[in-house]
Amino acid sequence: MNYPSLQECRGLFEEYKVPGTVKTHCEAVHKAATFIAEELAKSRPAPGFKIDVELVSSFSLLHDFMKAVVLERLGDAPYYYTPTVEEKEMHQQLRQRFAGKSETKAAFLLLNKKYPQFAALFLELDELTRNPNAAASDEARLVHYIDWRILGNKIVPLQERMKYIYQKYKEWIIKNNLNWPEMVKDQEEYERKLFNQLPFNSDDLQNYVKI
Repeated sequence: MNYPSLQECRGLFEEYKVPGTVKTHCEAVHKAATFIAEELAKSRPAPGFKIDVELVSSFSLLHDFMKAVVLERLGDAPYYYTPTVEEKEMHQQLRQRFAGKSETKAAFLLLNKKYPQFAALFLELDELTRNPNAAASDEARLVHYIDWRILGNKIVPLQERMKYIYQKYKEWIIKNNLNWPEMVKDQEEYERKLFNQLPFNSDDLQNYVKI
C-alpha cells in the first residue's frame, strides 16, 4: 500500500492550515496508536491484531486532519481556540468545498487520487463511527479505538470518552438510529480483546504514553 510519510502528513497539516488544537489531538492519537501498534508487533498477537505499524503511524496522524470541515466555528467547545487568519480562510474554503460531508469523507476525497488504498481507511473509520462491527482493517479499528480514548490531547478511560461523545452528539446518534448501549458494549469488548494481547491493561495506557 502506498501511503504518506510522517513528513508528508505534517506537510498536509500546513497545506490545509489545520487548526492548532486539531493538530494537537492528531499528534496525541498518533503517539498512542503507534505505541500500541509497536507493542502488538512485539507480542505475536492473535489474528485480528496483526498491525502494520508504519501504516498505523501515518493514518493515526491524519485521522482527523479535516475536522474543520464539520466545525461551524473553530473556537467553539471543546477547542476554545483562537485561529489564525490563514486558518479561518482555509476553514471557510473547506466548509464550502465539502459541504455536507464528514471529516473522514473529506479526507478520502482529498487523498484518494494519490493514495487510493490509504484513503479508503477513512471510509472504514466513517463506518466504524456508526457500527463498531463494520468490515474494517485492523489498522482502522485500532485507530478508531485510540481516537475514542483521547479527549483533546488527554488519554481518558473509554467510558468517560464515550459519555462525552454521547452528550455532544446525542441528536446525531438519535437521528441515525444508533444503538448506543450496544456500541459501548462492542467497544468495551474490543478493548478487552486488545489488551489481552498486551503486557499492561487499558487503565495503564496513560502511564506508558506521555502526551
